[in-house]
Amino acid sequence: QVHMTLSDEQFLLKEGDIITCKPRNILEKGLMSIDFNALVLILSPEYVAQISQMVRMEWTHSMFSSAHRILHADEMAVRRFQLYFDLLRNHLSRPETPHKELSLRLLLASMAYEIHDLNCELDEKLMHQTYSSGENIMRQFMQHLHDPAKPYLNVNEYASLFSITPKYFSSVCKRLTGKTANQLISDEIVRSAQILLRDSSKSIKQIAMMMGFKNQSHFGRFFLQQTGLSPLQYREGKTIG
Repeated sequence: QVHMTLSDEQFLLKEGDIITCKPRNILEKGLMSIDFNALVLILSPEYVAQISQMVRMEWTHSMFSSAHRILHADEMAVRRFQLYFDLLRNHLSRPETPHKELSLRLLLASMAYEIHDLNCELDEKLMHQTYSSGENIMRQFMQHLHDPAKPYLNVNEYASLFSITPKYFSSVCKRLTGKTANQLISDEIVRSAQILLRDSSKSIKQIAMMMGFKNQSHFGRFFLQQTGLSPLQYREGKTIG
């Protein structure tokens, strides 16, 4: 067991516990048993963003809004995470190869799915507690937004889907995630478009249609506004400035 203070909150961690933190959280005042053993992985926000572009998970509102969460892994999950860390160490010590960085990101993405599943299990347990109406709306929105089988909607359409006003819908998103509904929708569309532009052979026109835009020009203007690059510039690997 270990007693620790994280950003002025005190925790007791037991065997199998996993704590996930966002940037600018301060870990201090740890008191641990003599046989304490921990595996620690630190990634920059930029690198996490790169990894997240490779996958389209059904992120929950709690994963957006929580500065840190404590998850519990059973014995089999703990063994899997230990194997992940062994693979990471082995992988990082390899000589450079053309696909070393890509395979490293895929390995980290697999770990992200494991953590995502634990987050979902925790959210399912929390569902049995009292949820506010805003939290229920946010959970439904995240499930719809990150479901690959469902089309992207605009703010008014999502609000209508949940039988609320667009103004209330955006206020709920802002309160729980720090972003408006429109920002969350735009961020997800950009992320999906970036994956298709980088990793598929589809034309920009085809991608525009898949993303729900009226035409390629509309898609191009949206993408340029959000990223500072045109879809073609992004596909060709150019950077801002």
